Amino acid sequence: MGKDKMQKKDVDQVEKKITFEEVFPQIKERLEQQEIATAPGRMAFEFHFTDLKGVFYLEADNGKIHVEPYDYYDKNGVFTASAATYQALIDGSLTPVTAFAAGRLKVDGDADLIKTLETFFEGKD
Repeated sequence: MGKDKMQKKDVDQVEKKITFEEVFPQIKERLEQQEIATAPGRMAFEFHFTDLKGVFYLEADNGKIHVEPYDYYDKNGVFTASAATYQALIDGSLTPVTAFAAGRLKVDGDADLIKTLETFFEGKD
């Protein structure tokens, strides 16, 4: 029994918990690389994590994208997902529509915003 506790402790020490501070720069870099020439006007979304402390926003304003680690008060909608889901969206292995349908991405606002979000996660390799 003591050996089991020791092994669990060793595993816990090896497993590193990911933090918002580690995830956000990757998300910001990837999203700011997107070219959104087809998004006229201004749209803003706020993103919350289910498993990390932190929030960020994405603002598209006449084709330019801004991503910052703050609340955004004049937003079109709020999305909530795990860090793993956001990373899958960023790397293109998951689409917002699929994530929403699977219950991995929640939206506070018009559900049609999920389709709008697709344009930001289409990816540019």
